[in-house]
Amino acid sequence: MQENLFLLIESHRMDFTAVEQVIADYFVSKKPILRIEELAKTVAVSPSSITRFCKKLNLNNYKELIFLYNLSLEDNEESVPVSSSVTASYHALATQSDTNFAEDVIEHFCKAIYSKKTINFWGMGFNSFAGGDFQFKFSRLGKFVRVASDQHTILMTAHFADPSDLIIISTLRGEDETLYEAAKIAQQKGVEMLLITANKEAEIIPFATETLFAASLLAEDTLGNISPQIPILIELDMIYRQYQNMYQSTIRQWVMSEQILTDKFKGGFSE
Repeated sequence: MQENLFLLIESHRMDFTAVEQVIADYFVSKKPILRIEELAKTVAVSPSSITRFCKKLNLNNYKELIFLYNLSLEDNEESVPVSSSVTASYHALATQSDTNFAEDVIEHFCKAIYSKKTINFWGMGFNSFAGGDFQFKFSRLGKFVRVASDQHTILMTAHFADPSDLIIISTLRGEDETLYEAAKIAQQKGVEMLLITANKEAEIIPFATETLFAASLLAEDTLGNISPQIPILIELDMIYRQYQNMYQSTIRQWVMSEQILTDKFKGGFSE
């Protein structure tokens, strides 16, 4: 059994329903211990929901949860260095990412990026930060990348996209209704879509030609300490590295051409 209830709860955040999020917030806020009936009334859920919450944490019952909660409250927070907790989380994340690695899928991503005229990257919230990183890296390799990070822009992009474009969808949870509707529109227009998500049951998956599964916040990873965009960034870095390996000569030619133009501009195009 895991020693710290707070880490255990945070490691399961991605799996919780809306009701379970409410229960989780109660304990993470370190509020008073209540009997299950009292807690149900306080947070406006049913006792059975609390029991299911315990099961989702791999605990046998509410009594076991309270026992673990008491231990966690008594823990001296200074006894474990912050660096140990954070680096352990990153290590677990890297391990899961390596386990999920699918070379054929990443190669497909690279081929699609190489062959398409315009790359549209859809990502809201923290996914948009990953999109900015993707745009920066691939723009340096001569690709035209546009990042759509809000509902209006994503839907507008879907309406104006054509088969010469590529759409990369980044959604760790894979549950956003706007992305689903936009993907439906883009599919009807014959636009290829690639997906990066941690949700293997996401309804948006059938719209994608290929799907990369990023690391998720599972119990054994205890990932409550790190930024949520990190799993997506790892997948994008894998794509970037593989793209460099597959298209070295093309990238070299682009860099040389860009350097020649830069030198001419600096010299005023004089001989």
